[in-house]
Amino acid sequence: MSAPGSAASPAGRSVVPHLRILRAVGFCRAAVPSANATVAATATARTAATAATARHAQPASSVAARAHAAYCTVALAATSVYLVQECVYAYQERNDMDKIARVMFLLLCHVTSISKQLVFYVHADQLEQMILQLDCEAYNPPGQMERALLNQTASSATRLLYAYSGTAVVTCTLWLIFPIMDFVRGLPVEFAFWINVDYSRTVIFVPVLMYSFYVTTLVGIANTTMDAFMGTMLHQCKTQLSILRIHFENLAESAREVAKNDSNATYESVLMQLFLNCLDHYKQIIETNHRLQSLFSTAILIQFAIGGWILCMAAYKLVSLSAASIEFASMTLFITCILTELFLYCYYGNEVTVEDALANRCACAHLQPVRDHHCPCGPQSPLRDAKTHAQHCAHK
Repeated sequence: MSAPGSAASPAGRSVVPHLRILRAVGFCRAAVPSANATVAATATARTAATAATARHAQPASSVAARAHAAYCTVALAATSVYLVQECVYAYQERNDMDKIARVMFLLLCHVTSISKQLVFYVHADQLEQMILQLDCEAYNPPGQMERALLNQTASSATRLLYAYSGTAVVTCTLWLIFPIMDFVRGLPVEFAFWINVDYSRTVIFVPVLMYSFYVTTLVGIANTTMDAFMGTMLHQCKTQLSILRIHFENLAESAREVAKNDSNATYESVLMQLFLNCLDHYKQIIETNHRLQSLFSTAILIQFAIGGWILCMAAYKLVSLSAASIEFASMTLFITCILTELFLYCYYGNEVTVEDALANRCACAHLQPVRDHHCPCGPQSPLRDAKTHAQHCAHK
């Protein structure tokens, strides 16, 4: 287990860059688990809580924590006010299809972002408990093969995060160029949100431009990072299932090795204990998966419900642009981001489903060797409970 102040665990390292970005932009509160939440955590997670909280729940001091909570409130207020301004603009221009298309794909994108932002803001403690579980002993076995899988997951998650959020930053930067070019050339500039000021003068134009760029970029970075975070949690569940399958496949060999090195342990008792450890690991994976689903199911439903509409509005805008223009490139990048956020849930969700089926099949295949070694099989025996649990999981 990690000591306080030490580096993040191999499993926990996969979400460290996501949390750092989300806390920097004010979308994730620096929450410290409450006493009730800590009691509700698993025993292993409680053991890791002291070390993991020091890493994940930053800043530690109460003053800094309150300041950061206020910063998160400001970020939520900024995105909410901007969404209202877009709604007012859309209503005012409801008879102009070009202007409606211009504002709607951003407006709808901001709706999906706020739905996820509210989860991070309101359910900060539950999210913290889910993150703490990544530091538990079962998720961070010492074997070289297991560590290689965990390091590969963390590296893959980091590459996805920076490529995905980087695409959003480039898109927002390109959108910043268009009004500047028009303003410099003396052409009329119209922002796609309602603001009751005359920004034809430079002294007003610059703050309005910076406000629009700030909120749009804030939402772009945070939205892609939240999607990458959820995708990484699913990826971590898949990796843990792969590790679990490796443990099931090497169950007999591991038991022989332990029994050989410990004269006080019998092969049968070690085999049974290792098998029950595997089932406990599986239970923790299921808990992580269920926590993720319970927290973000509504937000993901909203995203998929609105995602098609966003793509339609963006495609309508795209066909009216010249393929050689910078605006065409920016819209192509935007559509790529939207397709990616929908793809992430489908891809990693399918990976978890497939690996779960393989792990359950492997678990059931190794029940017979455990029973063959004449372990107690009475009504209250651990083996009977283990078999029932595995069969229940296999038929979920």
